[in-house]
Amino acid sequence: MTLFKIHFDWFRAGGGAPEIQQTTGFFRLVAGGVNVTENEDTWSRTIRENVLLSAYPLATWLSSSWWRLLHEPLPPRGIRPSADWRMAHEATAANEGFLWPRIVIAPDGESILVWATSSPNSENQSVRYMNGLAVPVAIGCREFEHETASFIHSVIERLEAVGVHESALSSLWREVLDETNDPHASEYRQREAEMGFDTDECPEAVVEEALALSSILGKKTLSEVAPAYGRYASEESRPLAGLQKLIASYGFNGKPLTPAMEQIFGVPWKRGGEAARRIRKIMDIGDNPLSTEDLCEVLGVKSTEVEEWSPPKEQRVSLAAPQENGGLRFHLRKRHPVAKRFELARLLGDYLQYGEEDAYWLASTDLRTSRQKYQRAFAAEFLSPLSGLQEFIGSDFSESMLEDAAAYYGVSTQAVESMLVNNGIITPSQIAVELDNPLPY
Repeated sequence: MTLFKIHFDWFRAGGGAPEIQQTTGFFRLVAGGVNVTENEDTWSRTIRENVLLSAYPLATWLSSSWWRLLHEPLPPRGIRPSADWRMAHEATAANEGFLWPRIVIAPDGESILVWATSSPNSENQSVRYMNGLAVPVAIGCREFEHETASFIHSVIERLEAVGVHESALSSLWREVLDETNDPHASEYRQREAEMGFDTDECPEAVVEEALALSSILGKKTLSEVAPAYGRYASEESRPLAGLQKLIASYGFNGKPLTPAMEQIFGVPWKRGGEAARRIRKIMDIGDNPLSTEDLCEVLGVKSTEVEEWSPPKEQRVSLAAPQENGGLRFHLRKRHPVAKRFELARLLGDYLQYGEEDAYWLASTDLRTSRQKYQRAFAAEFLSPLSGLQEFIGSDFSESMLEDAAAYYGVSTQAVESMLVNNGIITPSQIAVELDNPLPY
């Protein structure tokens, strides 16, 4: 099944610049089988499957936002994206006076996620979009790239066919293709985008620093942590300075006792839960609580060092650096004992999936990438197994019972509620949960 499809039927209409006039047509976008451009024409009171727009602004926006759409993830939950982030990820930024559906596009490291919402009934506009997506649609990166590139090509070909040559769009897209086909240029643009910069907006020295860090941390791990140290870091001239300082700082050593697991397939939170159940089975601990001492033993760290550990206030991520003896040097960022337990469990989950790759750094952040979703799901199930929670709570979902369950398993009340919500046992309260909402912010 094709999860993402752009349909455009040319219909020359209106005036204005030739690029706009000659690329006017009926636009339809289908994501996850839902036509998010189905709309009510409020003037004629008719329902239409497509909407009359110009393809040129959308193709230009996709081209100018290309690298950020592919590589810049959502900010952490609870942090509203900046206007700059939204201009690069919301299709309404195509603008040019047209009423676009509200569509948000962002990567999570494995897929390109698409959110969409219907128009509010209160909006007094000529077009009211009727369909939203109940949950985001996860589109394969290659499928998204192919479909959007085909659309951009079709717009350029349309312009060439009607005599509009060497448009700003064709020049911009040619640069994108040249960079895509050049491995060094492609990684340069990726690092730039991960840190929240448009093309050529990031100082060259900063991007070169990121490229150097990728040889230390590995490309995948740098992609996890670079967004946390991007353009909004306190060190404006050197946004990666905090990361460099963290890498060079003292940590505490450990050597996990468990091997990496065979690959588990599925969405991140399901993979995390399944990995946690497997390791609990290997440890033969059933649904019983896991003490901090036993958790530390699995990771090969001293519980006294964990207890005494106090990170610097400005630390944005947690890392575990590979050592020559096969062990790890841990750099935790949490201070509260319960938060430290959850963080250690997250890094254990990360190790089970990635730990046996050569010199692989582990990384835990607040970002909403697939890797971080996997970690959170693993830690929640590993420390507070769902079957055990259900037996402990029974049918009493009062606030005091959730607090008792959290204390029993040594996790936060938020972790307990998230587990119950994500598995459809209770409805969410105001506490943030790991289920994605119809819009991500």
